[in-house]
Amino acid sequence: MSYSNSPLVGSHIYRSPNHSGRRVYPITRISIHCVVGQCAIETLGNIFKSTSIEASSNYGIGKDGTIGLFVDEANRSWCTSSYDNDQRAVTIEVASDTYDPYRVTDAAYKSLVKLVADIAKRNGKKKVLWFGNREKTLNYTPKADEIVLTVHRWFANKSCPGDYLYNLHTQIAKEATALIAGGGTISSSSSTQGSTNQNGSSTGGASTVTLTFDYLAQSGYTSSGEQVKTLQRLLNALSCRGLNGGSLAVDGIFGANTDHAVKVFQRAKGLTADGIVGKDTWKALLCGK
Repeated sequence: MSYSNSPLVGSHIYRSPNHSGRRVYPITRISIHCVVGQCAIETLGNIFKSTSIEASSNYGIGKDGTIGLFVDEANRSWCTSSYDNDQRAVTIEVASDTYDPYRVTDAAYKSLVKLVADIAKRNGKKKVLWFGNREKTLNYTPKADEIVLTVHRWFANKSCPGDYLYNLHTQIAKEATALIAGGGTISSSSSTQGSTNQNGSSTGGASTVTLTFDYLAQSGYTSSGEQVKTLQRLLNALSCRGLNGGSLAVDGIFGANTDHAVKVFQRAKGLTADGIVGKDTWKALLCGK
């Protein structure tokens, strides 16, 4: 089968090395994810360019609605904690708030519907289906002109794509199908979900750099800038408190409070509580949802 990529990405191509090569199954699914960060498409691209993150998606959508390509549709991305699903699904990461219910901007939502419709149409599909039920969906064999929506939470202990997008799946399927048929319109994501936060705090350009309290202290540093700020925002969103029991100051300083909050998070995720923000901790923070 021949594959193509969406023309909606324009020049926003940030190919990730994190994929399994050519698919072994045809595209019959689309899986939508939330990023847990109101970030720009460039930030998402830089995250997935790192081999240490060991994660990717086929597409991403920034908070301003810009669409980017990370993994060609012909290839299987590493996105839903399921080999079988990732082999069948085109995966999309959408910028979102860092806290429940992980709202997305209206601009991101409108781009998402257009992208879903475009993926379906280029792959010969006329209908986008959402059953809202894991067993029914995974046991359903789509007709030649159908594509079904699946979600990350069905394959791992995660809330992804967050309740905000999850509750919009019926609307997404309906509006994308209408666009494929021609003449369809896209409503605001807030039409069924309430007002959308258009000014979500940026993750500040997340990186997989390894951060530790001891290393920074011994090296004479008091700050590592945006990476630590990103860490602090994520820890606050996940209610991981510092030594004083309050929210962390987003100051870029990896001090004792941040060190304590990291260890609280690591214990909650079953990771070694060593205060080292390495590959596994970054993955849990960025993709744990």
